[in-house]
This record gives sequence, C-alpha cells and structure tokens, in this order.
Amino acid sequence: MSLSPIRPLDLTRRGLIAAPAVIILARPLAAVVLPTPAQMRGPYYPTVKPTDSDMDLTEVKGRPGRAAGEVIEIVGRVLSARGGPIGGATVEIWQADHQGRYHHPRESAGSADPNFQGFGAVRTTATGDYLFRTIRPRYYGSGSVMRTPHVHFRVVAEGRPELVSQMYFPGEAMNARDALFRALPGEAARDAVTAREEPADLPRYRFEIVLA
Repeated sequence: MSLSPIRPLDLTRRGLIAAPAVIILARPLAAVVLPTPAQMRGPYYPTVKPTDSDMDLTEVKGRPGRAAGEVIEIVGRVLSARGGPIGGATVEIWQADHQGRYHHPRESAGSADPNFQGFGAVRTTATGDYLFRTIRPRYYGSGSVMRTPHVHFRVVAEGRPELVSQMYFPGEAMNARDALFRALPGEAARDAVTAREEPADLPRYRFEIVLA
C-alpha cells in the first residue's frame, strides 16, 4: 500500500486549531540551549507505517469511531542549537494507546485501540513549528520493567543527523522510576525531554526539540 507524501503542517485540517495557537506562549529562542538528548528507538517503531499518518492520531480515516482516552495536543518547534528555527523538518511520533498498547507485531499485551492511529508525521513550518493531536498514553510493562507514559519522537532535517528521543510528561510520578528517564545524564537532560504544560482548551504540552 503506497503512502501519501508528508505535507507541510496544515493548521486548518479538520478544524483542529487556528494558526496563532501554534505559537502561543512559545518560550524565547534564547531559553533553549541544550540539544535534545537522544534516546533509544525502542522495539515498537512501525514495521509498516499506516496509510493515515497525519497530525491527528485520534481518528483513523475510514473508521467511524474516535480513539479512547484523554485527548491532548503536543506542540513545539524544531530548532538548531544556535537558536534558529528549522523549517521543513520531518517530525514523527509513535506511542502506546490508553491501555499501554502499541500497533506493532511485537505487542504482547493485546490489540491496540483500532480507532487510534498510533503514528503520525508532519513537516515543520518555516518558523519550525509542529503540532499533533493525540491521546495521553498509559504506562506499560510489569515488575521492575515499567515504562512511564511517554511519546517517541524521530526528527529528520536536511544536512543533520536524525534525532530519536522520547517526550515525558511533567508531574508524572512514574518518571522517577523509569530506567530510561533515570539514565539521562543529569537534571538538565531530564528537563530537556520533559514537556511543559500550557493553558488551552485541551491539555497542551509544549516540547521544544533542539538539534545539535
């Protein structure tokens, strides 16, 4: 099955959001200095990317239902380490659903929500902005191998090495017990992969991505 090409961020698609909302409360460029730490891709990157791979993971084209769980928005910018925006970068996300399950052959906990897209990809605007609408993922694992709620990111920009990392949620108690989060080298690195919550109609998390 052939995939449609990734198009630049369409702020009017499905009436999700008006253009000014993408940049509201953006942190000053000067405040972003630490390149986003790389983290493991993990075992659940899609083996076949879904045909519907747009910015809205809460709907799957051709299905009447919507994804279960708390709907959230993830917004941010892709920036260079020197502070300039990177337009035209590809930003991909993939994550577990509201029950902690992935759309992946290696998922052993059961089938993921069929109304949840599970993967999305957009290109950044000229000012480096991106936006996804998704659901807040659930933790998963068992025993001593538990993963705190998180969202995987892959960023590809021309002339730069790709970045694979993970976004964590602020105030999440399980972060302190997550082995990958704890393994980050210091508080500044952990802060760099933790989103900031912003006031909005839906829960909105800002995740600035800085490429070295």
